[in-house]
Amino acid sequence: MNKNSLHSSFTRSLLSWFKKEKRTLPFRETKDPYRVWLSEIILQQTQMETGIKYYKKFIDKFPKIEDLAKAKQEEVYSLWQGLGYYNRAKNLHKTATIITQGKNKFPKKFECLIKLPGIGKYTASAIASICFNERRYVVDANVYRVLSRAFGLKTKINNTKAYGEFYDLTSSLGESAKNTGDYNEAIMDFGGTVCLPKRPKCEVCFYNKKCFGFKKDLVKNLPVKKDRKKTKNRFFNYFVFESKDGFLIKKRSKKDIWENLFEFYLVENKNSKKALELLEKSTTKKLPKPETKKTFTVLSHQKIEVVFYNYFIEKKGMLERLKESLKMKLIKKSEVKNFGFPKVVDNYLKSRS
Repeated sequence: MNKNSLHSSFTRSLLSWFKKEKRTLPFRETKDPYRVWLSEIILQQTQMETGIKYYKKFIDKFPKIEDLAKAKQEEVYSLWQGLGYYNRAKNLHKTATIITQGKNKFPKKFECLIKLPGIGKYTASAIASICFNERRYVVDANVYRVLSRAFGLKTKINNTKAYGEFYDLTSSLGESAKNTGDYNEAIMDFGGTVCLPKRPKCEVCFYNKKCFGFKKDLVKNLPVKKDRKKTKNRFFNYFVFESKDGFLIKKRSKKDIWENLFEFYLVENKNSKKALELLEKSTTKKLPKPETKKTFTVLSHQKIEVVFYNYFIEKKGMLERLKESLKMKLIKKSEVKNFGFPKVVDNYLKSRS
């Protein structure tokens, strides 16, 4: 069988499979670009089950893009809490604002979509193809995995040249499909339910008799990735200043993880004794002895060990004075739910309730 026939066979079989096995998802009930865009942003770096829960929360709160644009950034961050990668929430709000301040119409073309904050090649291709049937093809982890296994592509997928190679192949495969959106959704669904990263369901795969990876017993070795950079270790010391009714918090403003999220007073230092000394230099107030609780979180490229030092401030007015000297924000404990925190801080707060 020549290459064209092989491609045509794969696409026909894939679309036939999709027609029978297509997942019922809330954002597939419409071709509204706002809802498709919202789902795509939420589902980046997020499992489908979790993503659906957040999608429903956002749609209930912001049924139209105008509602999202009018919301305060803190409100969006609060609703996003737990999803991580908060830059997605920031760009979600920014893009909603840009669209509503313009002609209040979602762009239809890939070239216009990709200019919006937080919309890259993948998301622009998904919206353009699913909502407007533009011939643009998605390349994500599912596509890399399915195509490398099915056709034996051994290009390292985290190399810069990989995107172009896989885009050319998937666009060649999708040419025979009448609806580009259906083809894109089909290959993503197949990668998300059958051609899984671990324990793929090769026994029920429509393509197992022709699949390179299955025939050569190389499924577990594909796709190929180059080695990741060494994990960076960091040490966060959080000083939790609270009274009976309030907390002191501060927004992260540096270009770093958790940008624009709120946290407690932070000193980043491996030596906890040194961290305490640095805190004392930042304020002349005599502080009570803290209680400590240690925990840690691991990100994809960083391991962060976190220690929480809890200071309960009983003296009247002292929390207000600490707020001024440490340049922080005093909030009521009842308002905590209205602010977006890094997951490790959120978990700490939940552990206290």
